Formats: sequence, structure tokens, C-alpha cells
Amino acid sequence: MNFETVMTLKRIGTLLMSMAVIVFYGYALGGLGGYLFGQGRPFTIAWGLSGGSVLAYAALRLWQSYLRDVDSAAGRDEGDGVSPPEAR
Repeated sequence: MNFETVMTLKRIGTLLMSMAVIVFYGYALGGLGGYLFGQGRPFTIAWGLSGGSVLAYAALRLWQSYLRDVDSAAGRDEGDGVSPPEAR
């Protein structure tokens, strides 16, 4: 695979994982909302929170990897984030 394909796959993967995080957290809220009707589901809450948190972490790591690749393609070093002073 070429560089552009890998970059596109990272962006799409991050997007899909972020959407899945919303779905998982929705399941957690649904399980929690069941207590309003007397049918709370603790397994659904735990499943939603754990799945959403794991996917959120994975999406952030993938996005961080994408940003590192963008910086290296632009020729910037992995420094402290401060740009060097201009040459006079």
C-alpha cells in the first residue's frame, strides 16, 4: 500500500471508531435509563462503558499515529511542539 492509502485508512478507521464509541455509550445510557422503568441492566451499562472507553482510546491512538505521519511527511521533527525561530 502506498502512503496516501494508509493515511486514508487511518482517517476512516478513526471516524468509524468514533461513531462506534457513540453507539457503545448510547447502550450504557440505555441500560442506565432502564432503572427509570424498574428494569435496569447492569451488564449493558458495563458493556457500553467498557466498549466505548476501549474504542475511544484506540481511536485517539490511531489519530495520534496519523498526526505523526502527517508531521513526518511535512518534514517536521517530533519536538516539543514549538516552531523554531525564523532565520534573520
